[in-house]
Amino acid sequence: MTQYSCAGVIVELNPLHNGHYTHIQETKRLTGRDFVVAVMSGNFVQRGEPAIIDKWVRTQMALYAGADVVIELPLPYVLGGADYFARGAVQLLADTGVVDCLCFGSESGDVNAIKTGAKILATEPPIYKEALRKSLDAGSGFAAARGAALETALRENTGGTLVNTAIPLPPGLTSLPNNGLGMEYCKALALLGNPMEVYTTHRTAGGPSATAIRKAIHTHGINAHEVRNNMPDFAYEIFQKAFHTTGALSLDAFSDIFRYAINKIDVQPLDEGLHNRLRNASIQHKKLTDILLAAKTKRYTYTRLARAAMRVVLGITPPETDPPYIRILGFRKLGAHLLGAIQQRARVPVFTHGANLPMPIAILAKEWEAGALYRLLQPTPAAKCERRQPIATHG
Repeated sequence: MTQYSCAGVIVELNPLHNGHYTHIQETKRLTGRDFVVAVMSGNFVQRGEPAIIDKWVRTQMALYAGADVVIELPLPYVLGGADYFARGAVQLLADTGVVDCLCFGSESGDVNAIKTGAKILATEPPIYKEALRKSLDAGSGFAAARGAALETALRENTGGTLVNTAIPLPPGLTSLPNNGLGMEYCKALALLGNPMEVYTTHRTAGGPSATAIRKAIHTHGINAHEVRNNMPDFAYEIFQKAFHTTGALSLDAFSDIFRYAINKIDVQPLDEGLHNRLRNASIQHKKLTDILLAAKTKRYTYTRLARAAMRVVLGITPPETDPPYIRILGFRKLGAHLLGAIQQRARVPVFTHGANLPMPIAILAKEWEAGALYRLLQPTPAAKCERRQPIATHG
C-alpha cells in the first residue's frame, strides 16, 4: 500500500446518480483506502455521445460525492472502444504513482469470476479463439460472438463453476455491460503487467440507469421524477444550476457537422466499409440519430457507430501510445497534499490550470477543439474556454 492509501475508480457520471455515489463511498469502505482518485471521461463519453452536461460540472459532482482528485481521460481513449477506454484509464491510475488498487461496479459483484474472464480475454486460449471464429462465421456481431466464446471458454476451463469452488458462474457474467467493463479493466492490468489490487462493488437494481435519467431529461426536463428522485441532493442542485445555464447537449446537435465531415473528400478516420455505410446513410437522413439507426447492423452496433461518428466530427483516430500526460480536472481542498504527491510521483507530466497546458501535445490540441465545439453547440453556450477554465475544487 502506498503512503497515501489511494484507490482508483473509472467513471463517466453522465450524470451522477445514487448508484455512482454509493460506488464511490463503498470504494473507500471496501478497499480500506483513505483517498479516491477518479479517472473521468471529458465532454464526450464512451457511448459516442456528448456528455449531457460538461466535464467541469461533472467534476464538481464527483468531488462532492467523495472523489479526492479527478483526472481527465483523453478523447482518443474515450472514443476508441472499451479496450482503449480501459487501457487508457488504468494506465493513468498507475501513472499517478499513488494509486495501488482499482474498484469498479459490476452486476455480478464477483471479482474472482471477472478476473477469470479477463485472464481468458488477455491470453486468448485456443478454445476461445475457435469458439469466437465459429460465432463470427455463423453471422454473429463481434460483441455477441466474443461473449459466446468467453462463455464457452469459461465453462471449459472451470467446469461451469468458479475456480476451486462449487459456485456456478454468475448469470450474465459475459453479457451485462458493467461485468464486461470490469473484465476490460482487469485485462488491461494483466497486459500492462500491473499488480494493482482489484475490487468490485455489486451494482444492484435500485433505480434508473444514467441512460434512463438522460432520456427523462431530454423528454421531460430537469424536474422529471426519474431525475429528481434518483440523484443525491447535492448532485441534483449542481446539475439543475448548470442545466438552467446551458441546457443539455444531445447527439443530434452534431448532425450537420457530421454530414459535412463524412462527405468530405479528405481521408476519414474510419475503415472504408464503415465510412461508406455512414456516408450513404447521411444522404438519406438528416438527424444523426436517424443516420446511426439506418446504418446499424449486427456487425456495426449503434454504440460503435456513434463512437465512429464522433471520431469523424472531431477528427480523432484510436491512440497508438499510452496517455502522455495527466490532466487534473479537480480536487478536494482537504486532500490538497494528495495532488502534490501526484505531481511529485507521476510517471508522466501533470497539468492543472489550462493556461499551463502545452499546446504541442497533439491530444491536447484535439481536446481544445472538442471543448470549443461542445461549448458552441450547447443550447445556451457557456463561457468555459478550455485554457481559461479554473480547476474545480471542493471542501
